[in-house]
Amino acid sequence: MYSDKENVNILTSLLVAHGVRDIVVCPGSRNAPLVHNFNECPDITCFSATDERSAGFLALGLRQQTGIPVAVCVTSGSALLNVLPAVAEATYQQQGIIVISADRPEAWIGQLDGQTVPQPGVLGTFSAKSVSLPEPCNNEQHWHCNRLVNEALLEACSPSSPSVHINVPISEPLFSFTTACLPKERVVRRMTLNNIEEQEAIAQILTRAHRLMVVTGQMPSGSISNKMMSRMAGEVPVAYEPLSASDMPLSFIDQCLYAVEGDEAYFPDCVVYLGGNTISKRLRRFLRSLPPSVVHITASSDGLLHDISGNTAIVVKASAEEMAAFVTEKACCNENRKEYHRLWASLRETIAARHYAYAPRYSQMMAVKEFEEGIVRAGDTVYYANSMSIRLAAVYARHYVFCNRGVNGIEGSMSVAVGGALSLLRSNAEGKVYCVIGDLSFFYDNNALWNVSLPSNLRIILLNNGGGAIFRNLKGLEKSDARERYIAAAHKASARGACLQNGLKYLSANDTTSLLNGLHELSESKGATLLEVFTSPEDDERAYKDYYLNLKP
Repeated sequence: MYSDKENVNILTSLLVAHGVRDIVVCPGSRNAPLVHNFNECPDITCFSATDERSAGFLALGLRQQTGIPVAVCVTSGSALLNVLPAVAEATYQQQGIIVISADRPEAWIGQLDGQTVPQPGVLGTFSAKSVSLPEPCNNEQHWHCNRLVNEALLEACSPSSPSVHINVPISEPLFSFTTACLPKERVVRRMTLNNIEEQEAIAQILTRAHRLMVVTGQMPSGSISNKMMSRMAGEVPVAYEPLSASDMPLSFIDQCLYAVEGDEAYFPDCVVYLGGNTISKRLRRFLRSLPPSVVHITASSDGLLHDISGNTAIVVKASAEEMAAFVTEKACCNENRKEYHRLWASLRETIAARHYAYAPRYSQMMAVKEFEEGIVRAGDTVYYANSMSIRLAAVYARHYVFCNRGVNGIEGSMSVAVGGALSLLRSNAEGKVYCVIGDLSFFYDNNALWNVSLPSNLRIILLNNGGGAIFRNLKGLEKSDARERYIAAAHKASARGACLQNGLKYLSANDTTSLLNGLHELSESKGATLLEVFTSPEDDERAYKDYYLNLKP
């Protein structure tokens, strides 16, 4: 029988799944559930060592002869500190060991409880990966624990063979062993397209899939060539946004998922994810709602696990272009997936017809629509700020869009655009640099206008509705009396003074006619210019909601 501690059982199961067979165990009470499990598991051989300093070097000796990662398990407190010399030696030999430390619950660290020191990260630069596991009490925490162990063991089993540290907080009672068998845990494998056997394994998954879908998140412009993106989209449904694609038809992925939310007919049986963050929260929710039987493959040039779906099975170390080409090649081999491709193509056609039939009222949505459909030209570079600005770009932009989407903060949105404009101006690049930005983002980053000499190719469209527009689209927040004044930071500020102070030409719009005239003048102006589009938050909210309501029959 195994321990009743879920994180201990997850760890034990994944150690076996990743091929760890030898573990050096040291005496202690806090690590007793771990030692009990390792001894109970028929796939693991335990070696006893009382001195943790010696135990670490014993593990190194085992590793040198087997070539397979070896673990050393210690109890909490100073026991962990004593393995550092062995970890340092193992790391410099590129014969890394896996350090597993039991720990007290986080709440008791520094509270004069026995054998407690801050253990996460204590091995410093000698550990390539350090994780501290949660004690799961729900499905999300179980996934988190599983992901952390997979991340650490993927690193430990990588070609560079570094040392890793897995810290395991364990609450009392410690000595209950009533679990009949270890859980069947999701095992994440790392593969490459350069290895023939691994390439063949990936190919088999892709060719067997009848309902293959590709999702692309944010990536540098040109990471997937237009030609390759078009070829891939001709074979399988591709969910892309302007953060990853340029000169492609609008994908309408967020709108499609809104129209058919929950319809299993559109569920894939295999998903390949390329790139970084997405704009659409609905897309992330869709990926996380898919049944466990769906195979999720993530490709990244660094080979690290970025588990956006919560169910990634394989991490492929490959560039986006390489993986896209591989997927496209294998997709051609399966005639059965054409029906699934036609299903999504038909849905997109329906959504496209409703999209182009919708004419928004005067609002921020109208401003972005008129800008994207009538002002942006080939050779122009476009930056969008976060929150509502980038969401409106996802509706209308058919070109690559720059956005601070790494962590989705509002700070620096205009500064990045100014930096880009300076660089392009210095290289004598043709075209203008546009920055579409909301009022809170603009005023937050107002220093971008006076820190540098403003480049003459810079054009700013400021969407000013007197507060954070995104907060009107968060269901339930309307019930709070604090929404407008404190959460959305309602204000009556204008950019006119900032433009006068910093030498920008200032334009403004407050209705459809002045908007259209302002956009035209903005595009034709000869120096750095700002167009401030004044709208009401009520009209902005209504236009955005009406757009989505119009998508369903």
